[in-house]
Amino acid sequence: MLDESLVFHKTQAGASEIATPVHALPPKLRRALIMVDGAKSVADLSAMFRPGEAAAFLLELQAKGLVSLSGGEIAKAADAPAPEPAAGLPQERFEQIRREAMREISHRLGPNGDALALKVERCATPQELRVALREAEKILASFLGAEYGRTFAQKVGRDLL
Repeated sequence: MLDESLVFHKTQAGASEIATPVHALPPKLRRALIMVDGAKSVADLSAMFRPGEAAAFLLELQAKGLVSLSGGEIAKAADAPAPEPAAGLPQERFEQIRREAMREISHRLGPNGDALALKVERCATPQELRVALREAEKILASFLGAEYGRTFAQKVGRDLL
């Protein structure tokens, strides 16, 4: 995972790649290259892709020499261990609950739920996930009815206990 505040810019090779493609980049990777503008942060770009894709794309573009950080620094994925979510709830179980919530949101809302699923993915603790669940409940209720939104939030919230 990259630091979400990092900002990349196109290198000379990256600008040339957009004008005259020579690397035969896959469409999503090319799209990522086009979106890199020296102003958008990793967090801004992440909102335009599926969870985790933007960081991987940026690292791949950097490895190909098509983008770089200001000053020519090399961005590296963080190796920091994930924080333990809470006493009594193992990290593995928390991640499973979070993934299931993301899957349900994506399944029920399709592309309309991408931003919400991304918000749920970024939750590092049960407390953060509970806050995201309140928003999820409102959005799911508006699309699928109040009963469904309430049931979803209660089920995931119960799993966090």
